[in-house]
Amino acid sequence: MLNILDFDYEEIAIGTGSLPLNLTTGTELALTSIFLNISSLNVDILLSATVGWEVQLLNQTIIPDLIFRIRIGGSGTNAPIVFQTNDSQYLPDFQQFIMPINFNTSFDHTENPSPSIVGSYQQYFLTVQQIGIGAVSIIGPVNLTGMILG
Repeated sequence: MLNILDFDYEEIAIGTGSLPLNLTTGTELALTSIFLNISSLNVDILLSATVGWEVQLLNQTIIPDLIFRIRIGGSGTNAPIVFQTNDSQYLPDFQQFIMPINFNTSFDHTENPSPSIVGSYQQYFLTVQQIGIGAVSIIGPVNLTGMILG
């Protein structure tokens, strides 16, 4: 039977903190972070995230494309990537409609710890990078949850 050995989460509600956060194409930004105690090699690390985002429809075709990453030990581009996924939309020219459309991206990731991090607290960062075409904002909620199962 699995037991929850450690648990942490961080949630930023819609309109709180620095939200909404306008993204600049090509720039990776940290959204939030959590700490987990990696007590043994014989555990599973479970990470889950949800991010609410919005794109502004214009009278032209836009293709927002976001890369969501979980990094360990730092939020910069030199910090190791634990997991990454993309979410994108194709939004054709809506003629005279100019309005925001909201999306949510959620994902889960499970892994076993590497021996180098056993016996320590590790900080996991949720980051986002816009690589598509269009004006995108992170509107929330933003949630990063982690569990150590053993």
